[in-house]
Amino acid sequence: MRPMKYRRLEKSIRLLGLGQRGFTIMELMLTILVLGILLGLSVPMFRETMLNNRIVASNNEFISGLNYARSEAIKRSDTVTVCPSTNGATCAASTNWSTGWIVFADLNADGALTGGELGPTQPMQIGPATTDGITINSPTVQFVRYSASGMLLGGAAGTFSLLKTGCTGNTARQIGVSVTGRVSTIKVACP
Repeated sequence: MRPMKYRRLEKSIRLLGLGQRGFTIMELMLTILVLGILLGLSVPMFRETMLNNRIVASNNEFISGLNYARSEAIKRSDTVTVCPSTNGATCAASTNWSTGWIVFADLNADGALTGGELGPTQPMQIGPATTDGITINSPTVQFVRYSASGMLLGGAAGTFSLLKTGCTGNTARQIGVSVTGRVSTIKVACP
């Protein structure tokens, strides 16, 4: 039998938890299982959030270009046009805006960046091509032309659809340009 002094010391060590150092194998396995379940649930949600953020960023960038063109038309008291472009220097006669777009002072109001309009500041803004399978299309709009008052020249309003390949739910966007030149966007169901 141990002396009383050692028994009290052992009891104090057990009460303070100083006698046990580390984890058992069962505790470690349970912790790894819980972490695995949490990761399995969070990774798909994180991926979906990243895709939605890319759609929102493309939407905001396109709207920013349209608003910039309108404000420049008002500021310059002249016609400013936005059109799709594949090379960042000329307009593409297309309704596919995913290849990029340019904003330029349209001095002859023809909706095209022609040789006489090129200058040191032309084009005024170049929008990048979309990435990650995001598309911007319009059923009819090949250019958006703003008059000096900020209204659409020609008076025809237009809509654009922005979506990701294989999109699901309400993650697509519809961008509208009214006759007054105002730009709006709404979430719509994927086709």
